Amino acid sequence: METRLIGKIVSRRFRIEEVIGRGGMSLVYRAFDLKTHQTVAVKVLREEYEDDKEYKERFEREADVCKRLNHPNIVNLIASGTAGGISYITMEYVDGQTLKEIIDERGHLPQEEAAHYALQILAALAQAHQRGIIHRDVKPQNMMVTKNGQLKVTDFGIAGIANSETLTTDGSVIGSVHYFSPEQAKGMKACAASDLYSVGIILYEMLSGHVPFNGESAVAVAMMHLMKEPEPLETQAEVSPAIAGIVHKALEKSSQDRYQTAYEMMSDLRRALRHPDGKFLIPKGTHTPKEQEPHRLSPWLAGIVIVLGLAIGITGLQLYRTMFVLTTVPEVTGMPLDEAKDYLTRLGLTWDVAYNYGELPKDYIYDQEPDANTETEKGSCISLMVSLGSETVNVPRFVGYTLNEALDIAAAQGFNVVSTEIVPSELLKNSVIAQTPEAGQNSAVGSDISLVVSGGRVIVPDFTGSRLEDAERQLREVGLTPGEITRVTMDDVRKDGLVQSQSLESFTEVLPGSIVDLDVGYYERRKYVYVLQLDLSAINSGSMLRVTLIEQDGIEYDMYAGEKDEDILSVRLRSETSGLKKWRLYIDGNFVREENVVLHSTETGEP
Repeated sequence: METRLIGKIVSRRFRIEEVIGRGGMSLVYRAFDLKTHQTVAVKVLREEYEDDKEYKERFEREADVCKRLNHPNIVNLIASGTAGGISYITMEYVDGQTLKEIIDERGHLPQEEAAHYALQILAALAQAHQRGIIHRDVKPQNMMVTKNGQLKVTDFGIAGIANSETLTTDGSVIGSVHYFSPEQAKGMKACAASDLYSVGIILYEMLSGHVPFNGESAVAVAMMHLMKEPEPLETQAEVSPAIAGIVHKALEKSSQDRYQTAYEMMSDLRRALRHPDGKFLIPKGTHTPKEQEPHRLSPWLAGIVIVLGLAIGITGLQLYRTMFVLTTVPEVTGMPLDEAKDYLTRLGLTWDVAYNYGELPKDYIYDQEPDANTETEKGSCISLMVSLGSETVNVPRFVGYTLNEALDIAAAQGFNVVSTEIVPSELLKNSVIAQTPEAGQNSAVGSDISLVVSGGRVIVPDFTGSRLEDAERQLREVGLTPGEITRVTMDDVRKDGLVQSQSLESFTEVLPGSIVDLDVGYYERRKYVYVLQLDLSAINSGSMLRVTLIEQDGIEYDMYAGEKDEDILSVRLRSETSGLKKWRLYIDGNFVREENVVLHSTETGEP
């Protein structure tokens, strides 16, 4: 059952909260990481497949693939393993929508936004391909988009290793029929160009609002991938010739005619946004070399150079350098900085770096000078503009966490909790029930956060027989509010100053802050008063204080009993008779001091 794990703790660390996703072989739960105090996503192999060797191997393979990837546009792995007979993969929790949900809600996307998402998909695939990993199930359902537009690729469950035959030698068709490549439709081995074909399908769908191939059955759609050309994108959406050309190239039937690397497709997409006419696109059948080499001389031209060198000596050598010691500036925008440095070094170029905030993830190049495909001398310096990441970040979700957990999350992510309002609530006491700003909103790092915290429900104590000051202290301690104090005339001196009844019945559950009125006994014959002021600055806070008055018959009566919470304590000593009396002070049950005072009559006789 899907709910069997809710409320349980997996691997002594992840507290399962609710189901957030369902797949053919697994369920995905939102969970709370008891170690890091973060919300996480826990993927669990379905119960019916726990004993199935093939499914367990696929599940373990996904965990192994995720361990090899670390990229801002790939959902990061936190932990994986088996605990209590449960196979699980724990990943970062992405608070957002799938790209498919966004397309379905909006119909189609503007080409700038579609290109922005496609570039992020390609950045993720570039790292996977570089590590020899082919995703093989690239589709918008496997793309999570946060509220600030950051896309993260998920679900490497059927990913293959580029040099592995484990999942393709049986001729089975792997992937999702609307998005897989012609070679996958044939049951052939997928390659990097297969994933890029799927990106072309997604780009087509984002721009037009529908996939290029649709049919009554999966077999019919698969045959369209093999046999049918898609309707030209420019007839289905308002796009530039450059974007249409990129999609057309990505959807070529032959993998050799498509983009060969994610970097190539990223480069063309970026140039398409600057040069929408598409004149830069390379015709079908030619491919950008992975690494530019210096221009080589033909034998005929070399002969001319030799003759020129003999004729004009040093002048000829200078001409040779001018004409032939050149290289073409490569496209490095969209690359991680370290990879771009290695690439430029191999071409004999140097670089300098400037940093600024941008849309790309941190340490990715978002611009360069000079532009790609311009000629420059070897040894020239290429200026690289590198992203510091976004100036704003997603506000994390605090609602549902305890106050202490929320404070830890805020501190870890650089936010300042400036206010915490405790309000009566039916929800769990001390849990966050509201926040400002809301989760998922864009906010600058270091921004202020305000939290509203549930006070939960309170059990009303029994105050009967307690001294008034002690009852008021207890009310505040449990989160209740002292209300109206009514004096009730008593004939028994022993009931003077003691609570006789209360407005809320004892041991009932009420909301925090509820008001409790008290009826307090008053012995009218005690009409002689002395106001005692005690300096308690040397006494520890929380110490139990007791002040008594000794009557002429030697009996000691309590005048005050409670904890020390202020440095100055005012106590009204009351008696039936006037004249010289003795009072005593006890701290934590121990006698401390005694003094004599004179009580005088008072008209009010207030206690």
